[in-house]
Amino acid sequence: MELGISGARYWASVKDHTAVFPKILPEEIASMRFIQGAGELGSVRITKFGPAPEGSYVKEKLVGLQPQKLCVTWAEIEGGHLTQGFSKWIFASQVVAIDDTKCKLKFTIEYDGGDLDNNEGFIDETKEMLTRSFRLLEQYLKQNQAQVTATA
Repeated sequence: MELGISGARYWASVKDHTAVFPKILPEEIASMRFIQGAGELGSVRITKFGPAPEGSYVKEKLVGLQPQKLCVTWAEIEGGHLTQGFSKWIFASQVVAIDDTKCKLKFTIEYDGGDLDNNEGFIDETKEMLTRSFRLLEQYLKQNQAQVTATA
């Protein structure tokens, strides 16, 4: 997907994602925080969903971090898709600069298990959720340019 912000601007916001995503998605994310590490390779974060059923969460481990390629990879280690029959769920995103005002986000999801054949809408729902989330991030970054730039 293409965003109307620079790749460098998007990448700078990645370090604040645990604070930003609960702000821009309050109906979906009740909280997000690191429970091990602080964003370096091997860090573990927990995302608690809301107003989903009490106890809905996902723990993810940062398994890939390539700042030179603007790429980050998270593997679910507990909760989330693993409670839906998947034995592996790995999400990677990479930022590709288009110019000084636009970038493209590339997403890859690697999974094992699950029954996607009997759940046709699952992939479409995932794409829709990702698109909505990153459109909201784009809006947030545009509206809070000075704040995000100052902390980057």
